[in-house]
Amino acid sequence: MGTLFDQLKTLFDYELYSNSKTLSNLILAVFENNRSILTQQQHFNTLVYYAESLFHMSEFREAEGVYRQALQAKRMLPKTKSPASKVSETPSDIFSEVEIKFKTAKCLIEIKRFRDAIVMLQSLTIKQRTAAPKISMLLSRLYHGHGHERSAIGTYKEVLKDCPLAFEAIEGLLALGTNGIEVNTLVLNTTLEAQCSDWLPNWIKAHAHIQGRKYSEAIQTLSGLESKTALSNYHQLLVTIGECYYHNGEYENAYSYLKRAHNLYPHMKNGIQILAILMAKKKKINDLEKMIAPTSTFPYEYSSEMWFVMAQYLYSTAKYDKAVYFVQKACFLNPKNAEALILKAEILLQLKKPSEAIAHLRFAQQFAPYRYEVHRCLVDTYINMNRLREAQAQAMKALKSIGETPRLLVLLGRTYLKDDSTRAKAKTLFQKALEINENYLPAVYLLADLYQQENDVTNCMKLLKKHTLLTQNCKLHAMLGDLLSHDKDHSGALEHYTIALNLDPTNRCAMAGLLAMGQSSSGTSGIVNTSYLDTSMAEEGCEQDNPLEMIEIPQSVQNDIEDSEIMWSDVEIEINQ
Repeated sequence: MGTLFDQLKTLFDYELYSNSKTLSNLILAVFENNRSILTQQQHFNTLVYYAESLFHMSEFREAEGVYRQALQAKRMLPKTKSPASKVSETPSDIFSEVEIKFKTAKCLIEIKRFRDAIVMLQSLTIKQRTAAPKISMLLSRLYHGHGHERSAIGTYKEVLKDCPLAFEAIEGLLALGTNGIEVNTLVLNTTLEAQCSDWLPNWIKAHAHIQGRKYSEAIQTLSGLESKTALSNYHQLLVTIGECYYHNGEYENAYSYLKRAHNLYPHMKNGIQILAILMAKKKKINDLEKMIAPTSTFPYEYSSEMWFVMAQYLYSTAKYDKAVYFVQKACFLNPKNAEALILKAEILLQLKKPSEAIAHLRFAQQFAPYRYEVHRCLVDTYINMNRLREAQAQAMKALKSIGETPRLLVLLGRTYLKDDSTRAKAKTLFQKALEINENYLPAVYLLADLYQQENDVTNCMKLLKKHTLLTQNCKLHAMLGDLLSHDKDHSGALEHYTIALNLDPTNRCAMAGLLAMGQSSSGTSGIVNTSYLDTSMAEEGCEQDNPLEMIEIPQSVQNDIEDSEIMWSDVEIEINQ
């Protein structure tokens, strides 16, 4: 039958970790009273089996302590210089110092003790670290995430020496400002391989553009990879293109690519949050609900990204009190989830907590100052609070950090609209936005409304007629219909109202305009004066005319939500500013 230690080894070898955890605990308790049952080597091995079993069962806090005990026991072992002992000290050996310290560091990361994890890995010699790329990779992530940029660059390069296709290391170097050409030289031998030469150099080039926030150039390079190489069905390539379109403000293209990626790989995490945001913008609530796919065990298997999707669904259906718990969970699992912080701020605004919303957005701004959505949400919050000077300062800050793009010019222009003395500045900014991109519709809406308020019917009519020819948009036709109706051109107004309703049968402005025309023809005066100066016009694709239809959550989801409220009602998210 063998000894207790033999039985423990058998359980561990068969990966019966819950059983080996119980037995190793028992053996160690007996060992405290009877030291003769284990040799020094067996005592050390028992500690390693115990720690490994705890690690596999995700009991990281306890596992970390047992790993440290194992390190202490290892130092007490008699020193041997046999060839066999040298072989057993390879990084893949669970009894080696390298492997034990690596696992200890992973436990420390799981319990959020990042600095202790860095210290643990740094206690390994340079030779031990470089012999195991996984040590260098883990250390690189820790250095990168905690501001040790020069050290991170060095360890990323160590990884690429042995593993030139470690994409996370490549992207990490690019994110830290390493030149794309230099990164390409680090993987030169791989790029010369026939299977990589047609795509890897351009893949590195595209990601260098992304890190430089040159999204148009990145899209052009990545689109070439999709059309001219064998990567056309690689879902991560489609996700990257979709994210570039989103960050560039081209939401229709972003939705198209992300939807294709999701169809190819429904379990994707990268890009799933942005896809959920775009579905909510497009009022595709049923599609958004299908992405959740709740199960009886879903609270345990959801990542930060999937908690975000659930929160986005609840937010889109105006269940704000419930949505805040799910977005809290997303923030708790990943405190630097920019999408989750933005969504939480939007939910808090709906719950009339603007100060808390601003705190979350300020935190997001610390690590994602290049994100337009963070600046836009802050500006909208300040405008709604009538803190116009702060709104203008925030918009100016965004313009300086990101650059002059149409949507940022419009964002700044909107901060000047509430004051009659500064509306001329707003008009100049909207005109400048249209010089950069003549098809940027939010600038068209706002400029047309300004012309209308100034009674500049000629320029307003000219602007709207030009853009109704350039693009089929129900809002433009409804605005032109209002203008023509006010100018007593009822046949022209009827034509454009009809076009608007053909494009969107639920367009309330067009329906109101037709109703007003009918009342006028019946002898009742009623001129519709629709204002399009609304914060919702900050982004193309936000149709304020169509109210969001409230969709009830199915009972199965509702039950899970009610349980979740109890589970996380006392969760507090700390924002370190």
